[in-house]
Amino acid sequence: MLTSLTPVTPSSQLTINPSCSSAGAVRVAVAGEIDLSTTGMLQARLLTVLYTLHPHRIEVDLANVPFMDCSGLTVLVAVGLAATRTGCQLRITNPQPIVLRVLDLTGLRGSLTAEFDPAPLVATAAEVTVSAGILVAA
Repeated sequence: MLTSLTPVTPSSQLTINPSCSSAGAVRVAVAGEIDLSTTGMLQARLLTVLYTLHPHRIEVDLANVPFMDCSGLTVLVAVGLAATRTGCQLRITNPQPIVLRVLDLTGLRGSLTAEFDPAPLVATAAEVTVSAGILVAA
């Protein structure tokens, strides 16, 4: 099933453009600064992709994101948790140096930029623990 979602451009110039990259996978290209004024739109769009398209994988491409603060990180972690609960994997790709710095300072670089697992992640409650706000398979 190929569903097309239109790009969203809020007044603060954040562009969010989802596209189906392959069966069960969605690529969400984000362009612009991710901060407190844009995170609501980012979270709404990512959750719409998750709950409307039901992908196994969501790739959030940050190649055109020159800045992201902790509110953006919070959104990525929250949507990543929601994705994990549905058996979906969320990863970010192509983070710019300032975004990598935020990920490194918080210790989340490995969790959010890891390679996708070969098979979709399906975790039971017994296999999942919470560590620094991130679900980690036990």
